Amino acid sequence: MRDFSIVTIVKGRRAQLANLLQSVKEATILPYDIQVVCMDNPNGFAIPKELQVSIHSMQDLPGLPLAATRNRGIAATKTDNVIFIDVDCIVSPTLFANMLMYLQADNIIAAYPMYLPELPDTGTYVQLKHKAVTHPAREHIPAGEPVPHLQFWSLIFAIQKQTFKKIGGFDESFTGYGAEDTDFAMMFYKADVKQIFVRDYVLHQYHNKYDPPLNHFDSIIENAERYRRKWGVLPMQRWLKAFEKMELIEIDEANHITVKQKPTDSQMQNSISVNPY
Repeated sequence: MRDFSIVTIVKGRRAQLANLLQSVKEATILPYDIQVVCMDNPNGFAIPKELQVSIHSMQDLPGLPLAATRNRGIAATKTDNVIFIDVDCIVSPTLFANMLMYLQADNIIAAYPMYLPELPDTGTYVQLKHKAVTHPAREHIPAGEPVPHLQFWSLIFAIQKQTFKKIGGFDESFTGYGAEDTDFAMMFYKADVKQIFVRDYVLHQYHNKYDPPLNHFDSIIENAERYRRKWGVLPMQRWLKAFEKMELIEIDEANHITVKQKPTDSQMQNSISVNPY
């Protein structure tokens, strides 16, 4: 089996990271190295001795520099095969072996998420899988064949460094929350890179969330406009339509967004979701 590296990014989420690393330690094959890119004070990490983990600090960058942190992480990896894992994930023991089996220079390999209704106190996948629910919009994506690029999601994916370089990496002009992974999907589509799912899973650890994500309202609007200027269309349509229905924004026929008002405290409170996904 080929050597591989893992990249994950973290802000807070120390318990989630500990669970992720525990699940990695219990995998059938172990990574050569793990690069943890930290967007806050790089302290408070519990690192299993069996894993080769490096911590990188990005706390000097303002906001939520998701694109920049992913680029920093892959630049630090020690192998040519890289698996990006969201810090909220707990991986199945067979995930890495199955992803690497299909990883080639002309593709990106993804896997399926399942959602836990709580933040667990363990990262042992086999103890938790029965508690998780599937995502209704993702479970029916076919495995083993190319799927549309806009099905891409940065939660879990494998890529070779040469492919990442060919695509151009994540566009660091996208800062804050929203659209940076959709932009990456458009770039790998233009570079003729295919996306293929393997029938294996990560468990997503529960955390409080907003639906629509009014807590990221400003950056979603900014990144949507940035994406429109780059690609000619608006991304994140479900969220933008929800904002429009709440009379927070107006979208004209040319897809320009006008902010009418910021979310109120009551709108923020009412958008808190207990849904696991």
